[in-house]
This record gives sequence, C-alpha cells and structure tokens, in this order.
Amino acid sequence: MISHVIIVVAFFLSGSIQVHSEAIPSIVIVGSGPSGIAAATKLLKNGYTNLLILEAENRIGGRINSIKFGDAFIDLGAEYCHGEKDNIVYSLAKDLDVLRHSDSQIHFLRSNGEILDGSTANKIIEFEESLEADETSKENCRNVSSIGECLEIKSKLFPKSATNSNQSEIFQEAYEWIKNSLSALDSPFDLNDLNITSNYTKCGGDLGMNWNGQNQLPIDDKILLRKEVANITNWNESTLIVTTTDGDKYEAGHVIFTASLGVLKADHEKLFKPILPENKIKAIKNIGFGAILKIVMRFSGNWWRNNSSWPLIWTTKDIQKLKQANLEWLTAISGIIRGENNTKVLIAWFAGKYIPYIETLSEEEIKNGVTYTLNAFFSPHYNVTPPEEIIRTTWYSNPHFRGTYSYESVRGYLAGGSNLPELLAEPLLKSDDTPSLLFAGEATHSHYFSTVHGAIESGYREANRLINFYIQGKHNHIHTKKPHPLNMITV
Repeated sequence: MISHVIIVVAFFLSGSIQVHSEAIPSIVIVGSGPSGIAAATKLLKNGYTNLLILEAENRIGGRINSIKFGDAFIDLGAEYCHGEKDNIVYSLAKDLDVLRHSDSQIHFLRSNGEILDGSTANKIIEFEESLEADETSKENCRNVSSIGECLEIKSKLFPKSATNSNQSEIFQEAYEWIKNSLSALDSPFDLNDLNITSNYTKCGGDLGMNWNGQNQLPIDDKILLRKEVANITNWNESTLIVTTTDGDKYEAGHVIFTASLGVLKADHEKLFKPILPENKIKAIKNIGFGAILKIVMRFSGNWWRNNSSWPLIWTTKDIQKLKQANLEWLTAISGIIRGENNTKVLIAWFAGKYIPYIETLSEEEIKNGVTYTLNAFFSPHYNVTPPEEIIRTTWYSNPHFRGTYSYESVRGYLAGGSNLPELLAEPLLKSDDTPSLLFAGEATHSHYFSTVHGAIESGYREANRLINFYIQGKHNHIHTKKPHPLNMITV
C-alpha cells in the first residue's frame, strides 16, 4: 500500500504528456520514493518517456509506507504534511480531501499515574520549543554548538522556574522526554551532534496533517520492484551501466539516484565506479542521518476512549526500576498517539540512542515492554488491555534505507554547513559536460530536508535539470536505448 501523497504527485504530473519529435534520452531512476516518483512524473509529462525506475523493495513509496492494519491504514514511515504555505504536497492535495487535520488533545502522563495539570504541561512544552534549532542561540546558549549542550545548560535552570516542589521534581524528570522529543524532530541518536542553528524553513499553517493509504499508481509500468542496485559504473562516460544484485544490467544516458543518505553513507564506495568526487563524499559523510522508531499496537477495542496524545514522563524511581530490569530502552519513548484513521490503534514513538538496539529486540520483548509501559502510565485511568498485535518499524536496520531522515550535524556545520546539501545535489558530468549522475532526495534540499515536500521538490529539480539541458540544445549525443529488461546487456 502507498500513501495518497504519492498518488497525488503522479496523478497531477502524468497527464497531458508532450512527445518530442527528437530522439528521447534513456533515463534510469534509482528508488521509487517521493523524489523518484516526482522526477519520473515530471519527465513523463514533458515527453521523456524512455525511463525506468528501479526499486529495491517489494513496494513503492520509499520512506512513505502506508499499510492495512486491522480495520484501517497506518503509516509506518512519513505520515504528515508539514505545513500549508509554500508546501508542494499541500498545494497538490488540498482540494482532494486526502489530508486530515488532527483534533488530538495532549495530556502529559507520569509513570506514577499522575496527569499533569495544564500549567505544568504548557511550561514543559514551552521549554522544549525554546530548545529547537535557531531558538536556542537567543538565550544562555550563545557559546555552544549543539542542541545537546544547550539542553544540559538550560535543563539546570528549568526547575528553578517551578512554583512548588512537586513541579520542580516534574521539570527535572521531564529531561528525558524533552531529549526524546527533540530527537524525534530531527532523528539524531545523540543531541550533541545536532547543530544549534538551522537552515530549515517551516511552512506556515498546520504542521501535522495526516494522509491515508491507497493502492495504485498511474506509472506502475515504468517501475521494477525487487531491483536492488549493486553499482553504477561509467558515470563519466557517454553510457552509464546500472547493475542490480540479481545480475541484470541496464544502459542509460542519465541516472537519477534517489536512495537515502543512509544508503550513500553505508555503500557509496561500492555503489559508484569511478568513485565519487571528494566534495560529494564530504557531503555524504558530514550531513547527519539518524532514525526514529514506531511501535504500532492494535487492540480489541478502544479502551482509551478519547482523541488524545500522551507525552510520557518516567519518574526517577521508575527509571531505576527499568535499569534493574534491563528495560532502559523504554526511556526512549517520547509518547503515545492514537491512530489518526484507525480507532483501535495506538502508536508509540521512540527516538535517540536506543533505536538501533530496539530494532534488534524480539517481538515478544517489544510486546512485553510496551505492555509494561501502558500499565505504568494508563492503568490508573483506563481499563488497559494488552495489544493483540504489534508492528515495529526497522528503518535503521533495513539496508535499503538505513535510517529515517537527515539533519544538520555539528560536524556538518564545521565542514561547510548550508553548502552541504548543494554539494550532495550537484550532478556529476560526462566529459562533454552532459549531466550524467544526478542526485535527489530530502537530504539534497537546502531548507526542506527531512520532509516529503523537500523530497518531491528535489525530484522536480533534477527532472527539470535534464529537461532544461535538452531544451537548451547543449547535448552532442543522446543515448536512446531503452533501459528496459528486453534491452538489457547480456553478460
């Protein structure tokens, strides 16, 4: 299953195809996530029909993964349209009734069963928001380089703002939740690697609109599934050769590479021959890339009754119990939210250093852990029942993703800062200056990184790069052989 957002992008851009009278260049797109689909549909609309998408997974969508779970859909990956103003996803989808504004109410819970009063909860939220990048440099943190360092400084001052001893204790205990919440926003495993200033641009309007899953895509005939790319060779010559792990080979005049930055970090040395230029490798190594994790729980009934989300704060006493029981990974939970479109589902969000470890746990360990958490926080107020079924995401350990989204790291800031996404996005050229190997994906966007709309814009950007190249007539030779299984090179 895939998300409405993928359908919308393909639908709007696949109509009214213009066919060029001249020979059509052959193009291979690696990856069928938002950036790959956006690039393909933009090219198709402009008459560049000689293209093929190679997808390593058995599905399309990339880091968007909507699946049927029980009675309705859930999103295991990206699930929100982050804003309305200047957001390409919102612009395409706003009139199609596929976006849902959340009506969820926030209720902070402590592991001793206490529900925080509104004043205490609001102060915690305000403190957390003051730590988001670009806000931090305004007060107390002018001489530090990371969000983690700033959190250490400001968290020592925060309890002093309490009006009573109980609130002061809560503010101290909120440290772990604040750390997890900030980590969930940007996905670092360590907040000391998250740069204190940011070039990210927020789109105005609702930042948390949810979409729903769907089934079909109007460019299915251009996509090959289970085609993991082993390497891309000859990118500096007239014809590139893309080899998949099953031994198939495809010739192309151009390749648009849209796999995640995590894949590039892990595999760039073996993926590309010749090896990538030094500046490209510099960007790959220094842009941050981490992961968050969701545990989706389906129940026999809606025992929580209301439309709420629950940030969770472990007490100091309960954290000690978790350590003794080898359950310290549960401190990585930032909260539990109800399923937006699935009334029998709750979703636990985890972030921070324990993500790689949590992905290694057995299903039984996961189920026991979340049941323990539910009983600790919810049983004083609800008739809690254990989940009937769970799904745990594994974006970090999946070799086709190796994480969730990029962030601005401290080392990246020191290595070039805002220029790194541009370096990552810069195309590699053939000897005659023809764009040969192009790069798209959220990590290549200078100010919408980590978002679906950033990924889509990057796909448009690379498609337009090729379109404009041919419109301007700069090409001396067009590789027109179709990148299709029937035209594979035989070895």
